[in-house]
Amino acid sequence: MSLFLVDVNLPKNFSFFNHNNFIFVADINLQMTDTEIWNYALKNNLIILTKDTDFYSKFLLSDTFPKIVYFKIGNCSLKQLHAYFNSNWTIIEREIQNCRFIIAKEDHIESIY
Repeated sequence: MSLFLVDVNLPKNFSFFNHNNFIFVADINLQMTDTEIWNYALKNNLIILTKDTDFYSKFLLSDTFPKIVYFKIGNCSLKQLHAYFNSNWTIIEREIQNCRFIIAKEDHIESIY
């Protein structure tokens, strides 16, 4: 089972994340920098879930990195987010097992191996 580190830009009170395999940056330290989140994920073998584009830039420039799912879906309601996860989460979970980075867009999912 994969463990996910949910960045503060995704809703903590999102019912989809109400499972033991989701850990929240907000529960660790709301003041964590992107670098601290990155290092925490590396140290604890966690997959980062984020809407922060800085993680994509850091990924491209790094030799060592955690697995990351970058949600490039813009602002949406919880209902829209729930619909997105219902339609795409199984694909994302399957893909992240074999790749290093996922860009989850509104209309498709890009995997970087």
